[in-house]
Amino acid sequence: MRRLASAVGMSKSGLYAHFSSKEELQLATIEHVGEVFEEKVLRDPPDGPHTGLDALLKRWLAYFERKVFPGGCFLIVSAVEFASRRGAVSKALEAALDRERAALEASIRRANETDELQPEIDPRQTAFELHSILMNTHALFQVKGDPAVFEHARAAIDRLVGDLDGRT
Repeated sequence: MRRLASAVGMSKSGLYAHFSSKEELQLATIEHVGEVFEEKVLRDPPDGPHTGLDALLKRWLAYFERKVFPGGCFLIVSAVEFASRRGAVSKALEAALDRERAALEASIRRANETDELQPEIDPRQTAFELHSILMNTHALFQVKGDPAVFEHARAAIDRLVGDLDGRT
């Protein structure tokens, strides 16, 4: 709390006036990060042709490429860190990742319904596989710093669901 207070130019007591505990601050941070992720990745732009599964996956990879948060995707990094701990923070992080996969699954279902994808593609399994590709891409980019991982991710996505741009 002391480091955070210093970083934002507040006293520790001033920071505690906003958050009564470290856990409350962590939960508020998770909520804020979730809102940023939803705005930048999950929500289709209000005006424009960039909708559907292909657009979602492109926004997701761009989110990692742009390093929206220093140190990478806050949700996945924190979820791994808190995985062995019990409590509200761990549960909130797990729920945030579940919402990501659910949004991906919903997008796959819509793609099935609109013939963007082949109907035999299982939305739940495909969401798991796509999420795995996305999370591994994030991890490798954080470790290596090599943007080539995004080309590998795009190739893996195309192999899994076809070239959504070209409908193969």
